[in-house]
Amino acid sequence: MNEITVKMNCSIKEMIDILENKGFEIIDKYLMDDIYYIPENIKIHELSITEILNSCILLRNIKQYEPKQFINSHNIIKITYKNKNIASNGDIISQEKYDCEIKDLQQGKELLKAIKYKELMNIREDDIVYEKAGLEISIKDIEDGENLIEIELNEKFASIDKVKQKINEINIPIDKSNFFVKKAEIELKRVLEIYND
Repeated sequence: MNEITVKMNCSIKEMIDILENKGFEIIDKYLMDDIYYIPENIKIHELSITEILNSCILLRNIKQYEPKQFINSHNIIKITYKNKNIASNGDIISQEKYDCEIKDLQQGKELLKAIKYKELMNIREDDIVYEKAGLEISIKDIEDGENLIEIELNEKFASIDKVKQKINEINIPIDKSNFFVKKAEIELKRVLEIYND
């Protein structure tokens, strides 16, 4: 399923206030902690950012809040593989995602180590999802990163153009210069700078 992801031109609190004033209601809340793993033998400096990310396996730990009150929570742990087909201009043409739920985070780490994968980077985010008339907007507070919103395509909004049109209609403060911000790319560029130092 494809999606758009854009930078916010305001604070998280301001975006929440704007959406609630426009009649959006909170439908989901979770914390996501993604550890990116790459094959041990990968020559990181010989590959593009996209090639590196397409070789990653994620160990994903989600603290999922229960609906309605969003107080109680439970953990969901997954091993996830994503593959994105990205155009030369940076637009995401299509993407696939495969999830395998596991019971124990440490066992997941041991499995990835056993098949010769090593840790590359870690991205933590706090997500709140708002919805109105079929449009779901996920506010992403990325630790040490950008404030983003993400909108996945669905039956009502089945194309990128329809989502962009709706986003323009509801007039929220976002950076419209890039509808395909890639949080993993941003973090990986930072990691590669550290590798190069």
